[in-house]
Amino acid sequence: MNMGRRNFLKTGSVALLATGALDRALAKTAAKPNILIITTDQQFADVMGCAGSKWVKTPSMDSIAQRGVRFPNAYVNYPVCMPERYTMYTGRLPCQRRLADENDKPTISLGNQAKAAGYDTAYFGKWHIQDQTFTTEDSKHHGFDVNTGGKDKTMTKNAVQYLSADRRNPFLAVVSYYNPHDICEWGRKKAGRSEGIDMKNGEVAVDPDLAQCPPLPDNHEINPDESEAVAIRRSLTDKGVPNAQLMAMDFSKDDWRQYRWAYNRLVELVDAHIGQLLEALDSNRLADNTVVIFTSDHGDGYGAHRWHQKSVLYEESCRVPFIVCYPGKGRRNETDQRLVSVGIDLMATVSDIVGRPMPSGPYYGKSALPFVLDKNSKAPTHDYVVTEAEVRISKQQTIDGRSVRTPQYKYHRWSQGDHREQLFDMINDPGETRNLAANPEYAERLEMHRKLFADWLEKTDDTYSES
Repeated sequence: MNMGRRNFLKTGSVALLATGALDRALAKTAAKPNILIITTDQQFADVMGCAGSKWVKTPSMDSIAQRGVRFPNAYVNYPVCMPERYTMYTGRLPCQRRLADENDKPTISLGNQAKAAGYDTAYFGKWHIQDQTFTTEDSKHHGFDVNTGGKDKTMTKNAVQYLSADRRNPFLAVVSYYNPHDICEWGRKKAGRSEGIDMKNGEVAVDPDLAQCPPLPDNHEINPDESEAVAIRRSLTDKGVPNAQLMAMDFSKDDWRQYRWAYNRLVELVDAHIGQLLEALDSNRLADNTVVIFTSDHGDGYGAHRWHQKSVLYEESCRVPFIVCYPGKGRRNETDQRLVSVGIDLMATVSDIVGRPMPSGPYYGKSALPFVLDKNSKAPTHDYVVTEAEVRISKQQTIDGRSVRTPQYKYHRWSQGDHREQLFDMINDPGETRNLAANPEYAERLEMHRKLFADWLEKTDDTYSES
């Protein structure tokens, strides 16, 4: 409790008690649920037991799904850490992040929405939001009174201590894990590099027994008509050093199977940490009054299309876990096929839970809360969701990319290059292996998605350009 709050209670409690105002105020605050947001880094949505994977054991993630609603069609707004985290904590589109500076910071933030509703706020772990948006010390703008870093083990310890403390107010706590992001480090080790390798969140074998490794995915090979922008992204170097995709082009099929094995083990490592958080909720009698939201900032190629890491518009890079558990009120052990736009929808969902309205604009998120509470809710939802990407060739040259995901199709569009339009039937071709954009039988569908994208550009502050 801060000094201002303590002094207020000390000097004003007699008068408030006389009128019953304090009791009513505390009762109103106590009626609001706590919120625990758990994020992993670089987790593809399908790498969980509850999503059907037989190659990974995730009892903690599965338990959240068993007590809540899993949205399997949840897409990030940008499949890279910093742009997506900007969106998750500001509610703004990723393409607007470079406009933020000391004089133009976002006026709405996840922490401040909760604080304005009477919540204590805390953030543990990986930050990775650009400093011009707000540094970790800039609590005025990001709204988290407590903000500590540390690797996965340390942040778990700090978060458990926080969950075990006495408090009068409900809390919003974010625990932001690193894994399975350490697959980036594993990939460098597998490629024979040694400089700057850091797997402090837990080592896993580089050469596991192939008998233990999962098979290659059905969409492992590179599409023959892959967008030129993606092909360029595969070939880039950073200060003379191959990027992840170029480095992984030398991986054999066995290497890729071992990659998938290692990725699964890293997911299991972070799942164990999540289990400690859930145990802390139980042991401190918080589980029945704490909404748990589990998600990730982006996915991982996971060997699909021979892609290592993230950054492109393929499904594995863009689709992430999104599970909401609302004890006593929400649906239990159900999946909901509605489209979710994770970054912009997180702000709207948390605002809905704490009882704070979102401003009129420029915010385009929609709350998932109505569908957590009622599968038949008529609340507004997304007819389609948009994901941004870019291929930065140099400081002067960037290729913009966007995907438009509708219930059945996914449309990729790049601002330049060959095969810059891609259309995939996500029901019959979930691996995105057959581009239908040049197929005359799908001309009407292609045109529909072109129009949806044009409408998106017209109604939002998206900076996509083909000039």
